[in-house]
Amino acid sequence: MSANNLLSVAFPTLDEAQIRQLAGCTHAEPKLFRDGQTLFAVGDRNMNFFVVKSGEVEIVDYSGDAPKTITVHRPGEFTGDISHLTGLPAVVSGIARGDCEVYEITGDALRQVLNQCPAISDIVLQAFIARRQLLRESPNFTGLRVIGSRYSPDTFRVRDFLSKNRILFTWVDVENDPNVDRLLRQFGVTESDTPVVACGRMLLLRNPSNRQLADAIGIHQPRRSGLRPGGCGRRSGGSCGGCIWRLRGAEDRRTRTDRAGRASWQQHANRKLPRLSHRFDGQ
Repeated sequence: MSANNLLSVAFPTLDEAQIRQLAGCTHAEPKLFRDGQTLFAVGDRNMNFFVVKSGEVEIVDYSGDAPKTITVHRPGEFTGDISHLTGLPAVVSGIARGDCEVYEITGDALRQVLNQCPAISDIVLQAFIARRQLLRESPNFTGLRVIGSRYSPDTFRVRDFLSKNRILFTWVDVENDPNVDRLLRQFGVTESDTPVVACGRMLLLRNPSNRQLADAIGIHQPRRSGLRPGGCGRRSGGSCGGCIWRLRGAEDRRTRTDRAGRASWQQHANRKLPRLSHRFDGQ
């Protein structure tokens, strides 16, 4: 699959019949957001899914030194990525640009659609997987920052914990990163405080335990029989990562619809997408 084809999979446009089907399956009604209103924010859990009817929704990354636009969703396009299925916090924010009318669909309703509407499910699931791959491979996306030494067992532990929980992050190696002194001053820490975890311009934790890290980010500690990542991503430090995730015997305690939705997702996740060989700036 070429780079252009991968982008078209990640950002499809639904036609009117597909939008009517999606709205009918979920009983969603159009909702108006005014210019500048936030549809969802980074860190939100169980965020809703939005299909744009009119106007635009800008997807913004606040994890780096300055806000960056990932993409802009226009009529017929929809928000979201695999965070809708894993229950992990949102990694970006969605902002209305101009008066924007959208169909707002809850997470439970979305999982029902993915289970009961296979034609829509194919489009949405493949888009979710491709978007996470593009985001992970993008040189312009930071995610969490982990600042620490390659020789530190605690740095390795923090990176490994984030990788196993499929959290996007950038590792800043205090031994050879040219920006490390500036970052340490920016966050008001010294090398002896590392590893530290930061998001955007905010310091989150200094040498956190796994439990402290899980509580701060809002994730559950991984279980041996739970979701496991496949592949190896640039940003994960090589311990795991990648964007294709497999379900390996996870005993989900949510509704049957949730389990069925995850099983449906697995079928698409096992259709591996190609690794990116291009730079993606989301424009």
